[in-house]
Amino acid sequence: MNIRLIALLAALAGNALTTGGVLAQGFVFGTGQPPADAAVPAGARNPKVETAQRLLSRLGLLRETPSGLLTTATQEAIRSFAAQNGLPAGAQVNDALLNSLRRVIWQTQNWASGNYKGHEKLVDAQGLRESQILLGKLGFNAGPLDGTFGPQTQVATEAFQESQGVTVDGLITATVLMNLRRAVNGVGASAKETVRVLNWPDYIDPGVLLDFEKENNIRVIYDIFTSNDDLQARLGAGGAPYDVVFPTANAVPAMAARGLLGKLDKASLKNIGNIDPRVEATLRAWDKDGSYSLPYMWYTVGIAWNPKLTAKAYPGRAMDSLANVFEPETARRFQSCGVGIVDSATDVMPLAAIAGGQAKWNGKASIAAATQVLDRLKGIVKVIPTDQYIDALASGKLCVAIGFSGDAVQAQAKSRGTVEYRVPAEGGLLSIDAMAVPANSKNKRAAHLFIDYLMRPQVIARVSNTVGFANANLKAGEFMADSIKSNPAVVPSTASLSRSSPIPILSEQDQQEMARVWGRFSK
Repeated sequence: MNIRLIALLAALAGNALTTGGVLAQGFVFGTGQPPADAAVPAGARNPKVETAQRLLSRLGLLRETPSGLLTTATQEAIRSFAAQNGLPAGAQVNDALLNSLRRVIWQTQNWASGNYKGHEKLVDAQGLRESQILLGKLGFNAGPLDGTFGPQTQVATEAFQESQGVTVDGLITATVLMNLRRAVNGVGASAKETVRVLNWPDYIDPGVLLDFEKENNIRVIYDIFTSNDDLQARLGAGGAPYDVVFPTANAVPAMAARGLLGKLDKASLKNIGNIDPRVEATLRAWDKDGSYSLPYMWYTVGIAWNPKLTAKAYPGRAMDSLANVFEPETARRFQSCGVGIVDSATDVMPLAAIAGGQAKWNGKASIAAATQVLDRLKGIVKVIPTDQYIDALASGKLCVAIGFSGDAVQAQAKSRGTVEYRVPAEGGLLSIDAMAVPANSKNKRAAHLFIDYLMRPQVIARVSNTVGFANANLKAGEFMADSIKSNPAVVPSTASLSRSSPIPILSEQDQQEMARVWGRFSK
């Protein structure tokens, strides 16, 4: 793309906004943006630099993690982008550069259809239109209210995300829509304080957040992470600190040892007596003295499938076996209808090790066994991002997959019962997602209020009914839907639990080696 084409796109975009021309949306920065010629100096941390880094990475021009710092690598990437697209030479970040990056991406990476096709993360047209309306109410120009994901909606979404201090990707996901609704209908600027929460995707009831805000006059800034490695990286990076996080329990010891977690003030938690002592005892397999964590949800890691699709691909096959995914010849039978594993090395590789003959986790030997299994599956089995796993199951893009029990339950609900889930016959994994407070939390009082709120039986029951995971509250059962508490995917049978072992504690060396193996496999 040359500079004249970019100029033409800019002119057309502006014309569309003023005259309702052929383009649905144009590139216009939202309110409160610096002048177009305001560049970011080197050495200063700035959200515009982080946005530029993210866009340059999407174009394959930058390999480093976005930091918001104008590094030498970032400047070189900017120069490369300018040279490739006939722009004036330079290495500064300003509005003109960001708009040029967005236009090139929009035209060259299949965004120009206006609906970002193929990305399950986006909400539907009705949700998009609602988001556009809400963005406008908050002062961000989202373009025409047409339910179409166009470039102006992307830019406005980025501006909203930056204003919240959360992950910036410009996409209207269910989490973004939830945050927009609360930004308009919650306590907003009238809040006396803020609590920053970092959780897994699709892992809260939106009404719980809104009710907490209104009851306590505390604004919730809600963000998501996609893996325990991602969580630890976020806690170790700069930027606004979080106050409540939800690590998988086996990651707690390493996070505490690194100084990422602070000790809980359990004396301030009025509802701690509601915790099921059996789940609490299981949590102690990881957080041995219970200083850093309390149970949020518990679940198994096993196998999910679509019976109609698998019956066509492999008639008569028993589907509760790890071999359906981890044995190459069997997995190939399901390749035509989609065979996958959720993108979480610490959850999947222990099961791969079991399939490879290591019944009990043994560090180096188990990693070696899992590596051999994965190496044989390259090109057969898909790695599905955690925030796309549910939709992939529900829509039939996957017919068999290894993943989380609660996600399978959500897929069951979305697909009206066409998804099954079981603990594998060879053995599954039992895990707990914990509630914890980062060591650098700026509002520990509000963090403990939020955790205590989630330990109310009626509140955590609402979460279980929404996300399809079992909670750790003794008194929540009477408030849970029968379809949830009687579902074997949520609460497995005694026999299934007896062949489920706790997800192992991983040494730092184990985590590094697993990340290396997983990175190679998932490319």
